[in-house]
Amino acid sequence: MNSPAQGDETATRLTRRTVLMCGALAAVTAGGFLALSNVRRPPTGPPGGMPDLDNLPVADVPAPTDQPVEIVYCAGWDSAARAPVSPMSESVARAQDTAGGQYAAALLVGGVARAVVEVCWSAHHAELWHVDAAGRRYRGVAYRRWPDGRLRLFEVRSWNYAGPDTPEFDGDRPTFQARIRRDATAAIETTAAIEITAVQSDGSTLQTTRDWPDWPERAQPPENVAMPAVDGWPGLAGMAGPTTVRSGPTVVPTRFPWRPPQPLQPRHIAETVTDGARFRTQDGRVLTIQRIPAGTIRLPSGRLVVADPGWLDADSTPLAATVPPGEYPVDVFQVTENGAPRTAMTAACRVTVTGAPITSWHLALRDGDHELALGDGEYFGNPVDTATLALVDHTGATAYQRAEIEAAMGSEAPYHTMSAENTDLIIVPGWSDGANPVWLGRTEDGALGCYVLDFLVSDLATAQPS
Repeated sequence: MNSPAQGDETATRLTRRTVLMCGALAAVTAGGFLALSNVRRPPTGPPGGMPDLDNLPVADVPAPTDQPVEIVYCAGWDSAARAPVSPMSESVARAQDTAGGQYAAALLVGGVARAVVEVCWSAHHAELWHVDAAGRRYRGVAYRRWPDGRLRLFEVRSWNYAGPDTPEFDGDRPTFQARIRRDATAAIETTAAIEITAVQSDGSTLQTTRDWPDWPERAQPPENVAMPAVDGWPGLAGMAGPTTVRSGPTVVPTRFPWRPPQPLQPRHIAETVTDGARFRTQDGRVLTIQRIPAGTIRLPSGRLVVADPGWLDADSTPLAATVPPGEYPVDVFQVTENGAPRTAMTAACRVTVTGAPITSWHLALRDGDHELALGDGEYFGNPVDTATLALVDHTGATAYQRAEIEAAMGSEAPYHTMSAENTDLIIVPGWSDGANPVWLGRTEDGALGCYVLDFLVSDLATAQPS
């Protein structure tokens, strides 16, 4: 079975509040941004009683060993066959390691796999899996490679299998997950550093936090380690005995039974902000993009705030990517189904910085955000309670009367502009509460060409340009 991509569970970030929206659990960060993953959760906490915080369903942590270890480099692990998938030579593994490609290393003691390591440096990812007597991976210890080249503990996930015949990764989520919170320098947060999600015996889900010294398992995994050499993975697994390497083919496997985690990726953003672009859904419907010019926005500080207009206040934090102070064109892009105006909903909003062609798209961050804090499919987004987003210069976040903002939010127009002395507030209605990412369009020389607010229209998530 494929190993589950990291972060398929809840994004765990410093929370100001937590909300369950459209089947997605979202954690709002202290600055108002959102780390989000699309996973439905059962009710939190056992019904009719207090959760048991002292007996979390943690997995067994293997004791260190000094027995001899055999390393088998491979594409991954097959739990059903209890065998490595597509073995490879050490030279191929070293080439993959250097190039940032995928590879795995099965670590055998007495001829039996006791751990498997999955590595992909292009995704800054390495995960140590402990393997049980049935050949199933049951505890994953995931690391991220930070810019200084060192590995920092990202999270631990484990599965408590009901019996020896229970399939690997049975169920839709781990029994236990502990995500580590770090600041932008990679240091572990001083309080509530461990964010825990655990499935209780009655099937309910417990969410809690602990400080780093209060690690819930029997042994605390190393949290800051030097990046191991290709033949150094047994040391991370607590295997100190002599090592040998099994020979293997000198070819790179054509497929891997796992994929490295990655944050939410931009999908057809260029087409979504192209007037007249068409998409075809999986069930054959045709969606058409319509551009609606929305005037200009003045950014006297060059620092753009994107937020729910009902949440604007002095603490509203702007995006980290700034532009020269000035006035910039704004466009709203709506999508309609089969050309019917009544089906129109907002798909995106763009602030154009330059007219140069966009060659790449990147997730917008704010000061203190780091993509290495995101799990698979997660993103930093803008929390929305009112199905509405607003754009304003940071200096104008408190320049508008609440009653005036609320009146504008009730408009059915595709946008509404309010102006103060030096700034403009543009309010754009969306279609759902939740959280919305902002994408930075960059030109060939890396300059910022535009901001795009992505309203995450569900039909566009799987549709293809036509």
